[in-house]
Amino acid sequence: MSSKFLFKCKSFFILFGICVRVSFGFSNVRISKLPTHVRVSHRSALQVSSSLLDEISDDKIQDLPIYSILGSIQDSLKKKTNLILEAAPGAGKTSLVPLALCATTSANGDRPIKVIVVEPRRVATRSAAQRMANLINEKPGESVGYLFRGEAKVSSKTKLTVMTDGVLLNKLRDDPELGGIDVVILDEFHERGVGSDTALALLREVQMNFRPDLKIIVMSATLFMDEEDESQSEGEECTGTKLLRSLGGQEGCNIMRSDGRQFPIVYHHAKRSSPLHGVLLNDSKMLVKTMVEAIEEGLQKAPSRGDILAFLPGAKEIRRVVQELKMRRLNGVNIFPLYGSLQKEEQDRAIYKGKSDSRRIIVSSPIAEASLTIEGITLVVDSGFRREPRYDVNTGLPRLITVPCSKDSVIQRAGRAGRMQEGVCIRLFSEGDLSRLPKNALPEICSTDLVPTALLLSDWGCSSISEVIDGMSFVDAPPENALQKAYEVLIDLQAIEEYKIGNSRVKRYRVTPHGQRLIRLPTHPRFASSIAKAAEITQDESNLAAAVITAALMDGETGQGGDANLAKRITETLRDGQNSFHGRNIVKFASRISEEARIAVQNAMNGSLSSSQVTSQIGKALLPGFIDVIGQYKGQASYGGSTYMLSLGRSARLDDMRAGDGDDFIIVVDTSTGDDGKTRIRAYARVDIETLESIAIEKDEIYAVASKGYIVRAKKVIKVGSLELSSSTLPSPPSEAVTETLLDTIASLGGVYKALIDMQSKKDVAKITNLRRRVKLARKLTSKENWPSCFGAFGTGDPDQEEFLISLVEPWLAAAGSLKAIDLYTILYSSLSSDQVLQLDRDFPTHISAPDGSMIPLDYDNEPPIATAKLQQFFGATQSPTVGPPQNAIPISLSLLSPSGKNKPLAQTIDLPFFWKETYPAIRSEMRGRYPKHPWPEDPLVAEPTRLSNKQLSYNSSPSNSAKGEKVDKRKEKRNKRKKK
Repeated sequence: MSSKFLFKCKSFFILFGICVRVSFGFSNVRISKLPTHVRVSHRSALQVSSSLLDEISDDKIQDLPIYSILGSIQDSLKKKTNLILEAAPGAGKTSLVPLALCATTSANGDRPIKVIVVEPRRVATRSAAQRMANLINEKPGESVGYLFRGEAKVSSKTKLTVMTDGVLLNKLRDDPELGGIDVVILDEFHERGVGSDTALALLREVQMNFRPDLKIIVMSATLFMDEEDESQSEGEECTGTKLLRSLGGQEGCNIMRSDGRQFPIVYHHAKRSSPLHGVLLNDSKMLVKTMVEAIEEGLQKAPSRGDILAFLPGAKEIRRVVQELKMRRLNGVNIFPLYGSLQKEEQDRAIYKGKSDSRRIIVSSPIAEASLTIEGITLVVDSGFRREPRYDVNTGLPRLITVPCSKDSVIQRAGRAGRMQEGVCIRLFSEGDLSRLPKNALPEICSTDLVPTALLLSDWGCSSISEVIDGMSFVDAPPENALQKAYEVLIDLQAIEEYKIGNSRVKRYRVTPHGQRLIRLPTHPRFASSIAKAAEITQDESNLAAAVITAALMDGETGQGGDANLAKRITETLRDGQNSFHGRNIVKFASRISEEARIAVQNAMNGSLSSSQVTSQIGKALLPGFIDVIGQYKGQASYGGSTYMLSLGRSARLDDMRAGDGDDFIIVVDTSTGDDGKTRIRAYARVDIETLESIAIEKDEIYAVASKGYIVRAKKVIKVGSLELSSSTLPSPPSEAVTETLLDTIASLGGVYKALIDMQSKKDVAKITNLRRRVKLARKLTSKENWPSCFGAFGTGDPDQEEFLISLVEPWLAAAGSLKAIDLYTILYSSLSSDQVLQLDRDFPTHISAPDGSMIPLDYDNEPPIATAKLQQFFGATQSPTVGPPQNAIPISLSLLSPSGKNKPLAQTIDLPFFWKETYPAIRSEMRGRYPKHPWPEDPLVAEPTRLSNKQLSYNSSPSNSAKGEKVDKRKEKRNKRKKK
């Protein structure tokens, strides 16, 4: 077979003028290095002998732009191990590049090159393999094969295998060295699925640690699309630049570019009278209506009466649009849906034109954006929406949301209309909407559920979050908080366990034997955990059947929509039997799990197990995998439906009657976001209280009550996961437990400063702030380093300083019993030595005595500190007051007010002698008319300091009132002493 395959590939590519050699050596070409890129037009293609043209199975292949650089690609791989190939749509990269590499031999010349091509979708995987097999006059499964979950066309003769990223990840897990594989090509990388990003990171691990000879090619149409975009934020990197860094930079990776084959496209954007794009996003009925009208309009505008390709976000909208179009009985038009979970035969009818002359309307999900070759398309209708997975931190579950497309996505979609001739693109959004679209879609790894990825990486050997984020060659590293949440879920599933090395604070994780079992099951770890636990109950086949059938129904590839109540959905599936499309899929799914699972499912399908036997076990079967997402009934929702409180504290709405008669609990398996932004329950299973209690754990729980100043309380609880079934109050917890609980609370609130400062009164906050600033000034003016560092540590975020603050606060926690009861001012003040207290009170007082005997508070917000008083209170003062040690004192800034004590200061000074001489005369001249009842002496240095008016001064100076005045003065003196103390 090897010689036959080589002969076919050689014959095929000799016609392109490619000289096949023993190694990767080909004609010399210029390979790009950033920022210069190779751009080769198909017009520069090598000349081909016309006498050989008859032997080519498809003579149009010669016109594909990628043909001209096939030799350059192979020469590049001889010089560097990695290559980024940016080729515009229609260039032919998916079909020709893998075949060109397979036509060569390995470095030592003993065997043909073996190539893996990775496609992001199953439909594209099958289509690409079919296309390449046709080019060499074979069927898939011979020289060219394909693999994805549930379907395989490979044999011992296969040298080129097209597979999904999920299959590649499994292959890497089983064979980390990828033995016998020479080249891995990641196609359509711009889609940035979490599987593709993870696969590339692991391939780089293989390349750097085991297989330096492994070649990696990343192909896409839009990797550098925004490189020269003027709207790009400064410092923002395009995908191509980040990808180059992941592949070893210019030292280990070349970049090549090829033109595409694209005819002009005429664009029609939404008119002002059309529904706004934002309205369509939140109104699926309006979206369906608008799309149907646009398709009918497109039938008149499509060039050459060609076929129409319409893009919608998902299967639900596609089915409704197809139904509406069929009801309109369009003459001479065939209508086909196209999305991932369709049967292969239905997908093929949409992709391949067949012999019929009828026009086609293909209503597709985003799977038709790239990779697929759909002939005859001359008009595209683009909704401008796509459905993307998001991880909902409020529910702990992944969910699908509909979002506007990115610019690179709508460019790809429009390009489908101009592959064969001039085309037309009708967009359901305006040019203004287009300008506001993001340049690139958010990488899936930055937004999706990372539980499967975290389990895979733990099994690979990554033991900590830092090893994943900093130690692996991700184009975009997964977010730390999402990764941490994924590890927490896996711990709940008992798939991994936490451990530490020595005294290190770093949390490390390793896969448990149970986790090893989960990773080998072809489903999400949650469902895998349910299936694995059900398989252990050998005497109850219905439990295993319930777990497997539910997992299959919820599977992203083989699953189907339906009633939110999984019991009803399973009942319908069992009624249809194993010969239905979904029945066959479920049996195939079960076969990939185990023989026991297949038998259990078939028994359920053929009636050996009754429908009620299976459905009664759904809640019990799912519980091990969904222990953290149990919902408790809370009452009827507005406008119908029911409200459930989920374990994580978020409410969710079920657009249905109450889940069960008298059943208060459900397991939430799938959620989505409604048009109102609220969480909707898309799939659930009833679970009774007895089932929950059978696995519940009784424990004493010590907690802090946030609404009461984080006072520490204790209770005995019966819990399933984070759901509390019942509780009873316990006596006050021991002091050690109080301290530990409050320390944990402080950490969760962001540290000592953030946790405690909000608990203080405004008056205490002002005292604390002033104390800190007094110490800060004391440290500066005394040049002593022994002042406690806690005063400067607040709010710095320094881990070492935070530890010091913790050590300072910890001894006070048990006695306080709550954060609100902690006297932070006293704690800080007590950290000062007796000598420091004396010096602080003497040299950096909180108040100073004014010449009239009043105590004036000092504000240390600024340097120098400020004392605010009425101007008349400082009559007779010949020197400015100071703070600090005598040898290094600084003057206080006096903020002198009018007699009313309001409005802005009349003056602010640190030099009283200068003020009296130079500034006071002008103030006196202006103010004596405004405040005639108050003293404004010509010579303030000899005047009596006072806060009183002239009338009050006259009254106090009379003999009859002098005795009263003396008593008042004594009372004032006592009051001032108390203030000072």
